[in-house]
Amino acid sequence: MKINLISKRRRGSSERNWTKIISYALFGSFSLYFLGVTLYVVISILSLNSKISSAQSESLSISQSMLSNNEKLSRFALTKLILTQIDSTNKTKFHYKEYLDQISSFLPRDSVLTGVDFKFKGWISLSVSSNNVYSFKALESILLNENTWKNSESFSGAYIEGVSKDKNGTYTTRLQLELKNNG
Repeated sequence: MKINLISKRRRGSSERNWTKIISYALFGSFSLYFLGVTLYVVISILSLNSKISSAQSESLSISQSMLSNNEKLSRFALTKLILTQIDSTNKTKFHYKEYLDQISSFLPRDSVLTGVDFKFKGWISLSVSSNNVYSFKALESILLNENTWKNSESFSGAYIEGVSKDKNGTYTTRLQLELKNNG
């Protein structure tokens, strides 16, 4: 025969103790997690506020230094404005880039532009090197073709000053291109 010395009430209370311990542990862990997240957010906000205040103080010091250098700043702005005006005037008045782009479109594959001179009004003097006789003949046929000059935006014709051949077989052509509307 077995005698049960622990009452039934006692066994039930031990089961309740485990559930209380587990529930307290869960409540405590959630509380610690919430406290940790809250602490992280507060520290992040404080760090961000300190960065903002340092950026504001830095911008204040920069604006004060700019105000103290107002004369230099106004000179710089005036110089920049003048240079911008000169650049825009040069772009509208002198079309060097467009001229060189169109000249390079005339050149055959094995020909290279070796010299350019804008010395005379209405004319552009060029020096072109051709690696072989075929590229020289291609350049010559382009220059002699009337459609080249009819379709050209900037040039009305070409005048070949001279052709020379060096020891390596390279042909050097000196020519002048006439600008439309006298440049």
